[in-house]
Parts: sequence; C-alpha cells; structure tokens
Amino acid sequence: MSTTASPYEVLGFDALRERPGIGVSCAQPDGPWHLPWHRLSTTEAAGPRAELFAGDFEFHTSGSTGDPVRRILPGTRLRADAEQLARLLAPYAPEAIVSFAPPRHAYGASATMMLPAVTGLPVWFWPSFDCPPPPVAARRVAFIAIPWTFRILTRYPQWTVAFEQLTVLHSSAELPAEASRFQGDARTTMIEVLGSTETSAVAYRSGWDAAGAWTLFDDVTFAGAHTAEEAPLTVSSPRLSAPADGSHPDSHEMDDLIRRLDDRRFSRTGRRAHLVKINGVRYDLNGIAARLRAALPGADVACVRAADQLRGETYDVFVAGGGPLTADGVRATARGLGATPRDVRLVDRIPRSSLGKLLAGPQASA
Repeated sequence: MSTTASPYEVLGFDALRERPGIGVSCAQPDGPWHLPWHRLSTTEAAGPRAELFAGDFEFHTSGSTGDPVRRILPGTRLRADAEQLARLLAPYAPEAIVSFAPPRHAYGASATMMLPAVTGLPVWFWPSFDCPPPPVAARRVAFIAIPWTFRILTRYPQWTVAFEQLTVLHSSAELPAEASRFQGDARTTMIEVLGSTETSAVAYRSGWDAAGAWTLFDDVTFAGAHTAEEAPLTVSSPRLSAPADGSHPDSHEMDDLIRRLDDRRFSRTGRRAHLVKINGVRYDLNGIAARLRAALPGADVACVRAADQLRGETYDVFVAGGGPLTADGVRATARGLGATPRDVRLVDRIPRSSLGKLLAGPQASA
C-alpha cells in the first residue's frame, strides 16, 4: 500500500528453523521480515513445510516456581496448534497475516511461523513501535496480536482503514484499553485464545464481552473432578508440551482460575495472584522478589501486580532498606531478571504479617 522502500526483509525458505528461527535456541532477525508463502506452489512449499514440521523445538517458561522451565514441543504439535488457529480464522477468509508475536515463544511459533505454513498465506512480522506498517496489498488481514499491538495500530489509522476485514487473534493476556477503539468497527472481529507454553492453545472465544464464556478446542478436555467451585483450569490434550525429562504428561494444571459451565465451556475468573503475564510470557512475582532480595543485600522487596495499558498486565517493585539504592539501579537489576517493572518505589517499610505475607500496598518515602 506504500510506494516507499519496505524495511521488511524477504526471507528465504531454505532454512526456516534457523532464520527466522523457532524457540530459544535459534538466532532470530532483530528487524521486520516477510515470508511470501503465497508465491510458492504446492510442490515448492512441500520442502519448507516438512522442515518446519520435523524435529523438536525448545521453549522456556517461568512456570509456577518463577525459575525458567524448559519445555519441548515437536513440530507436529505446533502444526496441530496452527491447524486449530486456522479453523478459527477460516470463516473470515484472511488473505494475509501480520504478526506481532515473536516465534521464540510458543504462541509466536504456532501463529507466526506454523500458521502461514499451514494456510499458505503471506506473513509479515512487525517487531516494534519504531517499525512502519508492512506493505500489505491484501484486503482481508489476520493480525496475530499481543497487548501492545493495539497501541501500534491506533498510530496508523490510514493504513488500517484500507482493509475490508480485520480479524484479530489475541493471546490470553488481558486486553489493553486501546483494544476498545476497534470494538465499534464493523470490519473488526476479535478472537481470543487461551493457552500456555505447557498446553499450547486450549480454549477460545469471539467478541468483546470481557465476561464471555470460553470454549475448549475440539482436541482438549477438562481433567480432574468436575466442581461448580472456582478452580484452576486443568486440561488434557494431545498438544501438551514435554518437560525436559522427556516425559509425556496426561494433563496440566494452568494458572487460570475458572468455573466450569458444562463439559466444553467455562468462565474465567482470573489468574493466581502472584503470577503476571507480560506480552504473553508468564512471570512469578514471588520468584522475582526473591531474586531481587538476593541481589540487594539487606533490602526487603515486594512485587505487586499492576494494570498497564500497553502490556495488559505488569508489576511494580517496592524496596525498603538495603543501603543507598536508586530506583534506576533497582529497575536495571529487575530488567536483568527478564521482566522490566512499570515502576520502582523506595519505601520506608513493607507491611507484612508474622508469616511474611504482604498486608497492604507500601507507601512511598517522602
């Protein structure tokens, strides 16, 4: 749609596992890129597809302990995940894919890499705010979204207005405020997908109702006893990833809290309080606080969940004691642990119970 030179590098199909790469072990381009799957015939696409679907891919997730957990997903399971996503998109007949989800994460591996291979649709990877929109000539576009996607799209109204249909496939992080700007646009369809690195995609819902019910994918079932009470979402699926020990779990208990509505549907009531999901990656706030305390001798540290219009969810850090510290220094230390906080506050004390439980929001020092 633009006559200016595009910064989106057209990648070759000869070594997709290495470039752009999938998972944590592959070097990936820092900038924007484009894979024109639509230019390949069925015969020409067979080789690159076979390469993508073969072998295993490694991903890291924080898990419930806060420490990185290594998980293995075979290419065939990522392909099965992409096939489920393709069925969600099929009624809207997209002609191209624009993705914001990096393929180093499982969501990006399925949606950014495998989905275009499965559908034969061209894909553009849009990595950052300082990157212009891709030169998409299609009229019907599927967006692989993460929370900051919506802020980027609102910066380019003349680009988005040219599309006939915008189908947004959003990961399971909370929708940011900017998403509501698209709610009244009849051209835009919102599809939310719930999943994790351990489970791949497990459920979906369409529309803008924040309290709307979720439906399990057709190869996913509830695991465990049925209860009408709030409980963690526990599922069985052939697309579960494997732990580092090579075992194949029959089920997995997720961080999401739900109430089951019937054998296939549930309402989601929230996420375990000490976990936060930032741009699709889960972090254990208790684990981050413990590692910060280890890095800041003598300091008491609390990490508290917070809302963020850009990322959907984030966290603030409160630090008491520990000698002469600066907010910038604490922020740099936290960044080294993998997740930059929204705010760092130096406080007089952090109120806790006799068991060390955080009692209330600390008050900043004057």
